[in-house]
Amino acid sequence: MELELQGGLRLAIWKRKDIAFDTGIEPTDPCATEFTIGHNVTCREEVDQVMEQAEKAGATIIKKAHDTFWGGYSGYFQDPDGHLWEIVWNPQFEIEE
Repeated sequence: MELELQGGLRLAIWKRKDIAFDTGIEPTDPCATEFTIGHNVTCREEVDQVMEQAEKAGATIIKKAHDTFWGGYSGYFQDPDGHLWEIVWNPQFEIEE
């Protein structure tokens, strides 16, 4: 499910099994605070730039940036606090500046 919020911000809600499949991480017991943070960028190259910047800041790359089955480009990292981030470029999604 995807909700459009103010200022072009979108909230997407995915099933745990779908996140586990997409990231390659085995699901654990449900937790009230589990979620992933998706950051949409304006171009494919920006995905690589953000992933590199996150790694330099101490993040762990979970899944390197790659072409997706739906035509986009994305990668996953886990920040030092353990939050899982997806950096994604979607060619069908125009980001308002």
